[in-house]
Amino acid sequence: MATIQKREGKRGPSYRVMVRMKGFPDQVRTFKRLTDAKQWAQETESGIRKGEFKNVVRTAAAKTLQDVIDRFRAEVFVHRAESTKRAEASFLNYWERELGPYSLAYITSDLVSEKMRALAAEGDSRRKTKGTDGKARKPQKPKSPKTLKHYRDELALLFKYAIQWGWTASSPLDGVNKITKIRNERTRYLDDDERALLLKACQESDNPQLYPVVLLAISTGARRSEILSLTQADVNLERGTAILRNTKNGDTRVAYIVPQILPAIRDQIAYAKALYGKLHEPPETQWLFPRRDGRGPIDIRKAWENARDAAGLADFRFHDLRHSTASYLAMNGASLVEIAEVLGHRTLQMVRRYAHLSDSHIKDVVGRMNNRYLGPSEPERPDS
Repeated sequence: MATIQKREGKRGPSYRVMVRMKGFPDQVRTFKRLTDAKQWAQETESGIRKGEFKNVVRTAAAKTLQDVIDRFRAEVFVHRAESTKRAEASFLNYWERELGPYSLAYITSDLVSEKMRALAAEGDSRRKTKGTDGKARKPQKPKSPKTLKHYRDELALLFKYAIQWGWTASSPLDGVNKITKIRNERTRYLDDDERALLLKACQESDNPQLYPVVLLAISTGARRSEILSLTQADVNLERGTAILRNTKNGDTRVAYIVPQILPAIRDQIAYAKALYGKLHEPPETQWLFPRRDGRGPIDIRKAWENARDAAGLADFRFHDLRHSTASYLAMNGASLVEIAEVLGHRTLQMVRRYAHLSDSHIKDVVGRMNNRYLGPSEPERPDS
């Protein structure tokens, strides 16, 4: 039951609303306008009856975003895949730095919007303004809508858990504009000439491990992190398989080592075993692509960039090798379900970008179906 009391003050009238319901603490708010008071009373009563309204005002004032982040890291973040952790950590660190000390009750939609505008104005922080020679580089690119969406979604996720834990009743992100209509999907893949040039450059690289890494990426569609996380125990040459454990979605999957790359992988295993054989105390985990001390996988970034530049590839990233695999599969008649299976996607949404590459295959499928149910098509008549 809601009661509204009108109070006269020096600045004009105000309206004190009290909502009292059996078994629920009293809810009290004061408004300047009667219409606002009535609306809040109706919404509060409705929320209590539906079980949607929680008395968490005091908790929201006592808990900070830092508390939410700490619990999130301990209970949720720790179970993420390593590749996901690396990306998500930057978003968490940003909100921890900007809003960590703030109480949940103080974080409003306006405050979040202000932080998002400041974030967009920062530009791409990965690009250094000066090179090692001290000379100025090109100005920083603005953060892409997709990157900004990741930051917004991360904060929304934190408030989702805060609500779930009973620390606050609502999320300020409900009042922050969503970032939609992001169309920055890439379908960049290697043509035959580019592929030949890249493989040649990798073979000639000073880093002998680059060539088998790139072969695995092209032939399996595995991510760089998935390939570099392989141990020697994950590879079975008799079966021609490699077990990918450090995947983005956390699902273990099998990559198949085709006969064309088998010699290169066999040589790589020999290289890795020789490296570990020279160590005084080899570690328990022995990587397929080890760094010099054998304590972790190699970092191929510099070797990759040198090989890519030597091959003359423009606008090409290591992840585009994965796009190349998917594109080759599509152009050779693989269905979207089969492509998703190879790449390790749980849904078809991520592989729909390759649908246009399999148009001829789809046309053949439709043609065979209609030939069966509608009869063979008539031969084209010669021009009269």
